Amino acid sequence: MVKARYLVAVPLSDFEPLVLDLKDGTKVHVRPIKPEDEPLLHEAVAAMSERTVYFRFFSPLKRMPDALAHRLAVVDYNDRFALVATTHRPTGTERILGVARYDRVSGTDVAEVAVAVVDEFQRRGLGGALLAILARVAREHGIKSFSLIVLPENQQMLGLLRKMGWIHHAKLSGGVYDISFDVPDSA
Repeated sequence: MVKARYLVAVPLSDFEPLVLDLKDGTKVHVRPIKPEDEPLLHEAVAAMSERTVYFRFFSPLKRMPDALAHRLAVVDYNDRFALVATTHRPTGTERILGVARYDRVSGTDVAEVAVAVVDEFQRRGLGGALLAILARVAREHGIKSFSLIVLPENQQMLGLLRKMGWIHHAKLSGGVYDISFDVPDSA
């Protein structure tokens, strides 16, 4: 069976890639996601623990479905935007360490937000840095509020949002926290 590969032409983002210094001194590159990142998304999810994957996707994925990888890699850089933090392997190939994204709720200034970081790079400040950078991008694109759903067991994410001062409204419903907050002006 031949596996179809498909890319969709999308406008380029005006986001300037940058180098980020993590708490431990590790340098990572931050740039917008691009369609060609699909294989790197598969690798990143494969490098995550079952727990991290479950907290991000609310499902125990053994492998990210191709259609999901495609949907996550192809964005319009306005209503759907994603940043990736990457490093380079000794071979020179790129590796995704973390992803932060938003998806605008159609016709509103509200966007659903999500972040995931490969386990070995958690607790180094990467998730918070990606969220702060994403918030700046969102503001530039007219997003005024973020919303997300977090499992109560995901204390790392809840702690990160508290530390950033971003939990303004959290409602426990159906076994998950439904959280919303205004995107800070000076994220």
